[in-house]
Amino acid sequence: MNKFLTIGVLLFTLICVNYSCKRVETKAEQRIKVGVFDKNGDSPWCIADAVEALKIDPKIDCEVIRASQIVSDEILDFDAIVFPGGSGRSETMSLGESGIERVVSLVKDKGVAVVGICAGAYIMTNTPNYPSLNLTGYKAIDIEHDHRGHGLAKFSLTEEGEKIFPELKDREISFCQYYEGPVLVSAEDEIEEGSLGTMLSDVHTVEGTPANMTNNRPFIVANTVGKGKVASFVGHPECTPGMRWMLPRIVRWATNNEMVKYPKSVMRPDFFKNEIIYTKDIQDLQSKYYKNLSGSKEEKLEAIDKVIELACWSSKKWIPGLLRDKDADVRSKASIALVKLERTDALADLEVAFANETNDDCKVQLEKSLTELKNILGKNRN
Repeated sequence: MNKFLTIGVLLFTLICVNYSCKRVETKAEQRIKVGVFDKNGDSPWCIADAVEALKIDPKIDCEVIRASQIVSDEILDFDAIVFPGGSGRSETMSLGESGIERVVSLVKDKGVAVVGICAGAYIMTNTPNYPSLNLTGYKAIDIEHDHRGHGLAKFSLTEEGEKIFPELKDREISFCQYYEGPVLVSAEDEIEEGSLGTMLSDVHTVEGTPANMTNNRPFIVANTVGKGKVASFVGHPECTPGMRWMLPRIVRWATNNEMVKYPKSVMRPDFFKNEIIYTKDIQDLQSKYYKNLSGSKEEKLEAIDKVIELACWSSKKWIPGLLRDKDADVRSKASIALVKLERTDALADLEVAFANETNDDCKVQLEKSLTELKNILGKNRN
């Protein structure tokens, strides 16, 4: 009798353990639905960059959403909302007063995650005389000098940041695009702030902007508000080659999902080696190579390398057109550049270029680049 009882207990234990494991697996494998906010058609590149970065994750389903969806029950089908770069004031104006209240309620009462990028980080703050949501425990200062400059900024992670981005744990400095994001300080309000990273670059290239304003300030912030989580990037990891994976990763954190690893093709923190602040001299160089992308063959080939090397903000706009250049070497190099830049939004351009290619050597390279670019998308790695 005792023998049968022991066997029964063991079987029951195995069933419970098996059920428990399945429950954990289900949580890890569930789809994550993310809406990227579009404030009535503004800043299309910022929206596209966020959408394409989220596609790195095989379990994230994303779509562009409007304020009308946020204030309706349709938003309850979403796990997270991303407010991209552009203009924070126009984002809150598009939401309207009831829309702002709705987002706050979705976070606090429904547990919907919210992530802000640059302008989106602005609206997450509690900034006096600025339409904001008061969700991070920070406020923006020196707004009168918002147009202070751009560049590939350097940053470091805090101990909390290393828990979410352990791949950067052993790096003293990492790099990320910065385009006039907010200068954050504690709002000293009821929301507990949390810093995941610190900006180390001092950006003040525009005449009249103060020095020592952006450096040693929070660069990535995150916290829990009510039932939900909120995170913000002062910079633009979603359009920084090698760092775009940081957006889907923070979405996973904010939605309480497993922190999965991403492939080496997108996780490339060593892609950039140095800070590049867009001083007048750097901007002159960038302009020169932009122009040379429509120059001679030799100028084009050099310029493709240089616009990437100089972290040119708009290189993503220029390179796809070179797939339709008359020279096969230019077409080939353009396809390689698209992979380096992780421009998955140019897949259609590359597919047609490959189909139309008549040069044998170029066709081989286009096929290789097409395969590599497709594999950046999570759906192609399942």
